[in-house]
Amino acid sequence: MIDKFLKLIKSLVFRIHVLKGVCLILFLVVVFRLYAIQVTYSADYQAYIDRTSTIELQKNVPRGVIYDRNMDVLVDNEAVSTITYQRYSDVSESEMKEIASQLADLIDVDFTKLTSRDLKDLYLEKFEDEAKELYTKEEAKTLEDKELYQLQLSRITDKMLEQLTDHDKETHAIYINMKKGTNLTSNIIKKGATEDEVAIVSEHLEEMPGVNTEVDWDRTYPSVAEWHPIYGRVSTYEQGLPATLSSYYKAHDYQSNDRVGLSQLELYYEPLLRGYKSQYVLTNENETSNYDAIYEGQRGYELVLTIDAELQAAVNQIVKEELINAKKNSSTTQYLREAYIVMTNPNTGEILAMTGNIIEWDEEAKDYKIIDNSLGTFQNSFTVGSVVKGASLLTGFKYGDSWPGKTITDTKMYFKGGLIKGSWKNLGGVDDIAALKFSSNVYFFQQTISMGGSSYSPYMTLNLDLDAFEKYRSTFNEFGLGVNTGIDLPNESTGLIESQRTPGKLLDFAIGQADLYTPMQLVQYASTIATSGKRFAPTLVKEVYLPSNDDVSGKQLVKGFTPNLLNVVELDQTYFNRVHQGFVAALQQSGGTGYSVFAKAKYNPAGKTGTAEEYARDEEGKYIKDANGELIDVNNRTLIAYAPADNPEVAISVVVPQCELPSQSHPISLQIGERAMQAYFDLKKERANIQNNTVETDELTVPADEQVSADDSN
Repeated sequence: MIDKFLKLIKSLVFRIHVLKGVCLILFLVVVFRLYAIQVTYSADYQAYIDRTSTIELQKNVPRGVIYDRNMDVLVDNEAVSTITYQRYSDVSESEMKEIASQLADLIDVDFTKLTSRDLKDLYLEKFEDEAKELYTKEEAKTLEDKELYQLQLSRITDKMLEQLTDHDKETHAIYINMKKGTNLTSNIIKKGATEDEVAIVSEHLEEMPGVNTEVDWDRTYPSVAEWHPIYGRVSTYEQGLPATLSSYYKAHDYQSNDRVGLSQLELYYEPLLRGYKSQYVLTNENETSNYDAIYEGQRGYELVLTIDAELQAAVNQIVKEELINAKKNSSTTQYLREAYIVMTNPNTGEILAMTGNIIEWDEEAKDYKIIDNSLGTFQNSFTVGSVVKGASLLTGFKYGDSWPGKTITDTKMYFKGGLIKGSWKNLGGVDDIAALKFSSNVYFFQQTISMGGSSYSPYMTLNLDLDAFEKYRSTFNEFGLGVNTGIDLPNESTGLIESQRTPGKLLDFAIGQADLYTPMQLVQYASTIATSGKRFAPTLVKEVYLPSNDDVSGKQLVKGFTPNLLNVVELDQTYFNRVHQGFVAALQQSGGTGYSVFAKAKYNPAGKTGTAEEYARDEEGKYIKDANGELIDVNNRTLIAYAPADNPEVAISVVVPQCELPSQSHPISLQIGERAMQAYFDLKKERANIQNNTVETDELTVPADEQVSADDSN
């Protein structure tokens, strides 16, 4: 028997059958194992894979710091302790709710932002039995689930909601935040967590997968100029990406809850300020999460603005004081509401300061309050009056209808049909320089009639070639009036073109009573006059640096902005010289329209004043009428200026809309302009003195290795 068995197992056929059997058994084992993995325990293995996989994550970094031209910090970041939740696809809603409940035991969360709908949903979840009693059996049979749900919501009363505890509400608020964003997105649960909250949450991190403690940031404005509208705003975590630009940002690797610039510089320079997110590898194994940094990230690039923070603060205060003083101490300023000023370097276009303020009566405080409207310097346009006469004169020179030394007699002008035109008074004989000094309207009316193909005679029919509009506007455009200035900010206004094309309106155009211009356009025009025809784009960003904590000498320059010369006004220097002389006379010579305020200025100013006739409007832009139903006449006051006249380094424009009644003038535009100019030169002198004292101190300091004691010197 045994011999037969031994003989059998030695046979080749038997061995082949045994091998087949073994193979079949092994094959069945593999099949059953695969079936168990892919079918029976598929979900468990998938969860295990998810938890033991390696995932690349990104985390936000602080935005770039913004400095003024002297490297004083304008916009910075303040660290804020934050508790976050990293959402994973394999975590169920019940698990998330359990984590939310645990967190609610550890931290205080503001639940006041929960909506009525949020609270009602929470009630339906917490009180299922009571929720079923909110509809009848008949309603349950006839209504669909969505309809029943809406019916339940409508029948939940405020008294029912009182059954929800604060813990319930905190848990729900946390849960809602946990669900924001997509998978693997870091969602903020609480911003501004206390040290105790951070500590206790850190102790329980292993019990709450996905929860972490991090440091977020908030924008701060530590300079003397404080917050300025040109900086713009950054979205909150709750706001995330603006809906209108969401697709664009997501295509550039943004997450839906990322914080981005919403306006002005924060928006315009978003690609530079955002920085580069830090990148981590997250390894999940045995319910333990390990973070390994593969790129530490880089905070946003640092911007250096052209703004002078100290000058900006001084100008802010000047405008505020002048507005309040004018409202409190003058009877002619009852319709005064706002004032604007822009200061630039005319040789580069660098904006040194820009301010716009609105003054309103605060009924509660029983005093005036100031509202910042600095964006109005380039977004709001006004009738500016005689400040444009420099450009008007140069237009006349260009087309040969005026010339250096041309003299006319300034007296009332009478036209057929009863139209009367004139200056603010009969000035008598005036040449081109005197026309600017005394602000003669008649000089420019007669020039315009010549440009229109005629010459003035009393009671003439005013029949002019209206192509003169294009002659004026094309020249004005070369100075920046009526066109984009090129400023590096969004939403700039180009002003408003007068739609009427009549001979009378053509005369008005020459004295600034037709088209509307912004204060930014005016300062570009003033700068172009100051430089004898060089028109530079106004700019706010001077330099871009790599982020670092070094002082300016140790920072690495990424980009330095060179002056952007937009165009050169090709006119003879003799023509510009005549305008310069007229502008100097207007501010420095007795009888000049700005002499009363600028007479004692030591910085050699040149400029042109303006008065524009308007009808009073309220804060909504609606016309105001008197007791008889008549529109109320008011004047805008304007000023352009630069200094020193022989070598300009600063240019300004001032616009104060409806600041006075025609019966009584007010010098507020001159006072703002002169005080701002004085502040500029005072700061310059003060800094020069500090620099000189520093140099003298350095020269007197004896190097340490050369110092000897009193004993050694004997």
